[in-house]
Amino acid sequence: MKISKRVLPIFNSPRVALALSTLFWSGNFIVGRALRDVPALTLNFWRWLLAFLILLPFTWRIILRERRHIIRHSPFLVFQALTGIAGFHICVYLALQQTAAINALLFFSTSPLIILFGSRLIHRTPVSRMQIASIVVSLCGVLIILTRGQWELLRAFRFNRGDLWMLLAVTLWSTYSVMLKRKPDNLAPIVLLDGAVLYSIIMMAPFYLLAAPQPAGFHFTSPLLAGLLYISLFASVIAYFLWNYGVAQLGPNKAGVYLNLMPLYGALLSVVFLNESLHGYHLLGAFFISGGIMLSQYAREVTSIISSKSSENN
Repeated sequence: MKISKRVLPIFNSPRVALALSTLFWSGNFIVGRALRDVPALTLNFWRWLLAFLILLPFTWRIILRERRHIIRHSPFLVFQALTGIAGFHICVYLALQQTAAINALLFFSTSPLIILFGSRLIHRTPVSRMQIASIVVSLCGVLIILTRGQWELLRAFRFNRGDLWMLLAVTLWSTYSVMLKRKPDNLAPIVLLDGAVLYSIIMMAPFYLLAAPQPAGFHFTSPLLAGLLYISLFASVIAYFLWNYGVAQLGPNKAGVYLNLMPLYGALLSVVFLNESLHGYHLLGAFFISGGIMLSQYAREVTSIISSKSSENN
């Protein structure tokens, strides 16, 4: 199915697609922290209900045409919905109610490493020293940004309940990303997204209705509607579409390293929208993160160059 290239020309570059998806998800952390007074289940339910309604005018024909594939592969879609859509985001929003966004991003930055070893465990994907090195280099850049270049801040770090929710969220997200490699060939990216979103709404609906907030305690204010629109369109529909495509093209190991862009994006978004200053540690962190991504994408080339140089010396 070639709908992706008709709808989003950016799909011609999976690397750009992954970079954009992590940019939109960085904004989700900021919005999630701003809307921390909204119950996590409520926020996630409306997020994905609106996302499905946004998709529906463009995809209802595809859903009808591919309904047999959606039903046939329902176990896979339900698993992806539970881990990467319903479970992951509820845990993230619960975490953001009780911990700072910097803590949440720090924990989320461990995702590439978990994805790497998850791929090794589940798919028997070989893990090279260069891949591990790329993650370590990127993670150094993440720590530079999150600590503002002051390593002593790590000593003052303390776990709280929100951090534990974030650890669970990272585990769910890593599982979702690793299992994308088992996506059936006849399940196109748009069908995968539509099917997973639909199943996630079905799973969350009974719990939402049972725990629905009282009218007096929950109002759809302008800031809430604006936040929901952003996370429904950009952080849900577009970001997941781009991420699923990028993982399918490059594999979970290479794609996972792009998650380390999120702290950098978070810092840049703070400069643009919160009038914060750009500092040297931002640039230094960006250097390490970019270097780690380059190592990951061109690991084979770097390894072959090192091997050839070693052979020449011998």
